[in-house]
Amino acid sequence: MLSTLIYAWFPEGERPSLPVTGAWDSIKLLGAISDSGETFFLPCEENFNSDTTNRLLDALQTEFGEKICVILDNASYFTANAVQEFVEDTPIELCYLPRGSPELNPAEECWRQLDQELGNRLFDTLDDLRDAALTALDRIEVPDVFTYLCP
Repeated sequence: MLSTLIYAWFPEGERPSLPVTGAWDSIKLLGAISDSGETFFLPCEENFNSDTTNRLLDALQTEFGEKICVILDNASYFTANAVQEFVEDTPIELCYLPRGSPELNPAEECWRQLDQELGNRLFDTLDDLRDAALTALDRIEVPDVFTYLCP
């Protein structure tokens, strides 16, 4: 399992090589940051869809309390009708960031740090990659959500 390729320094005239398997397996994570700087990550086996979003929202409500406001980007799996219907029966309030504004989303900084932590590394198995990702997530510097939402 090859993680994200990032820039690297190497001697002039040499070209580094990385082994490839031809397989394209990955781990998928949904994540959230609370207003107090707590992080929450939900590993997903399947591609993101309204069901994975509903599982995330249910887990966030369980983790952080009954009434929560969740700020999301406009990914289709966050804006799906099934998600809107799910929150109708809960005290969860959804707010959406403006389209095309990842700079307002503090979770993007977490994903950037995760890419840096795991970049240019080769993992023997998907479980090794998952373990390394979860360990790295414990070490990332969590951004202050208010500096993103109230610049």
